[in-house]
Amino acid sequence: MIQLDRPAIETALPLVAKGLTQYCWLQAALPTTNVASDRTFQTAFNGFYRVRRNREWQTAFYRLLEEQKSRRPPFAEVLEALHITTGKVEASFASKLVASVDPDKPVIDDFVLQNLGLRLLRTGPADRRRARAVEIHDRIGQVFADYLETDIGRHLISRFEQSYPNRQLTRIKMLDLVLWQAR
Repeated sequence: MIQLDRPAIETALPLVAKGLTQYCWLQAALPTTNVASDRTFQTAFNGFYRVRRNREWQTAFYRLLEEQKSRRPPFAEVLEALHITTGKVEASFASKLVASVDPDKPVIDDFVLQNLGLRLLRTGPADRRRARAVEIHDRIGQVFADYLETDIGRHLISRFEQSYPNRQLTRIKMLDLVLWQAR
């Protein structure tokens, strides 16, 4: 269950502003930018999502993002493709790619996992770790959807829209941005 009450929402909302501006810029640039080669986009994405990987990894990631940006690929497909290209099971970054092309999908990060009492598998066979990551991504999506149907979830959306009018964001992204600041 998400531990986010009215006082936490009110405290987090003003803190959303900087990240919201960055996020909106990234989302506006994504469809028209060749993200596989545009260093300005990559630098902004790296800053927003805290990408701290080497150049080789980033090249593979941004190539995959460019390939997938016109689709809404399933999380499992992106997770597997990222594993094939980087050799790593990157649940968090796969979710960031998926959420970039489909803002109705949640992002997996350490805070969300901690808040929901979930854990990714860090060791073991890659196929088992990927399967667990897919389960967790699905679970986060369901928990987010359930939360947004509650009175407090509706309050969060209402207050977000009051605080940041004329922003075309999904309810999932509003929740994600507030959660990220509420830690």
